[in-house]
Amino acid sequence: MKGWFERLTLREKAVLGVALSIGFLTALKFLVAPVLTGASSGKKRLALRQSELARMQTLAAELRSVKGAGKGGVSPLKPGESLFAFLDTTAGKSGIRGKVSTMKPSTVKSRDGSVSLSVVEMKIVDLDMKELTAFLHGVESSGDLIRVRDISLTRTEKTKLLTAVIYIETVAL
Repeated sequence: MKGWFERLTLREKAVLGVALSIGFLTALKFLVAPVLTGASSGKKRLALRQSELARMQTLAAELRSVKGAGKGGVSPLKPGESLFAFLDTTAGKSGIRGKVSTMKPSTVKSRDGSVSLSVVEMKIVDLDMKELTAFLHGVESSGDLIRVRDISLTRTEKTKLLTAVIYIETVAL
C-alpha cells in the first residue's frame, strides 16, 4: 500500500487529501454530531412537549368550567316535557305566542334506532327583529341539546315586519 501512495504525483496526493478531508467532515457532521447533540435536543423537545401538555390541560380545564357554567350537555326539557311544549313556553316568555302561526312537530329516527331527533317547524308572522332575537336567544341559551337547525326569513313590504320559518331540534333518547 505504501508503494501505491508513493507512486502518486503531488497533485494527485493533494486531491486525495482534500477528498478524504471532505469525507471526514461529512461523516463528522452527519454521523457523529447528531449523536453528541442528540441528547441535548431530545431534552429540549421533551421540555417543549411537557409545556405544550400543561397548556392543553389548562385549556381543557377552562373549557370544562365554561361548559359547566352554561349547563353543558343538560337538556332544559323536564322529564316528560316535549320540545313542542318547551317552545310554546319560550314563545310565551318572549311575547310572541300570539304571532305563532303554525307549529308542526315531527321525529326522525337514527339508522340504528337508538336515538331520535325531535323537530318542530314553527312559522311566526308579523315579527320585528327585537322579538325574533329575544325568542332565538331563549331557545339557544336554554342548553346544548336544543338548537336552531334552519331559519328562513321574509320581509313584508307593507309593514316592514318579518315572517320566520324556524326548524328547531333536540335529541330524544
